Amino acid sequence: MNWHAPSLLALLSIPCALAIAGCSTPPNEVMQFREGVLRATTYTQAQLYCDNKNQTPRWLGKAPAESGVLFRCE
Repeated sequence: MNWHAPSLLALLSIPCALAIAGCSTPPNEVMQFREGVLRATTYTQAQLYCDNKNQTPRWLGKAPAESGVLFRCE
């Protein structure tokens, strides 16, 4: 009987879990939330994003679970 198998399995599952968790969008990135609506972590980040497009942000409220702000560049 191989008594190392359970601990080896546990060690192999840790990198897999970290790889899956690492595939999500970075929290400091502006991303599309839904059609025409963007999500940023902070108001400042949203402002800079729209400034780079020579537009003005229109605030649409907080993102779900308060994970940032929703906005549209106009």
